[in-house]
Amino acid sequence: MTPTPLLNIFIENNLNGNKYKEWKRNLITVMSCEKLKTVIDTKCPPTTQADVGKSWEESDEISRCYMLASMTNTLYENLESCETTKTILEKLKNMLGGKATLA
Repeated sequence: MTPTPLLNIFIENNLNGNKYKEWKRNLITVMSCEKLKTVIDTKCPPTTQADVGKSWEESDEISRCYMLASMTNTLYENLESCETTKTILEKLKNMLGGKATLA
C-alpha cells in the first residue's frame, strides 16, 4: 500500500497527549481515505466468514500500525499491547478524552 498525502499528514502530527480530538479527526479521515474505517465502525466478523474476517483482520492490523506510528513513544509503549484498533481508541479515550482541554 502506497502512503497517501493524508497519511503523511497524520504521521507528521503525532499524538503526544494534546489535541486528542484533532488527532482522532485526522485518524477517521485517513482511515476513510485508505478504505480502513470499517475496523472503527464494526466488530470482527464471525470466524465462519473466513474470507471477510481475514480482510477485516488485515485492515485492523494496518489501522493499528498507523495509529501506533502516529503517537509519541510513551503513548506507543502504553498501547502497543492492544490487539485491535477499537481497543486502542477506547484506551485513548479513557486516558485523554476526558480532559476538558481535549474535548
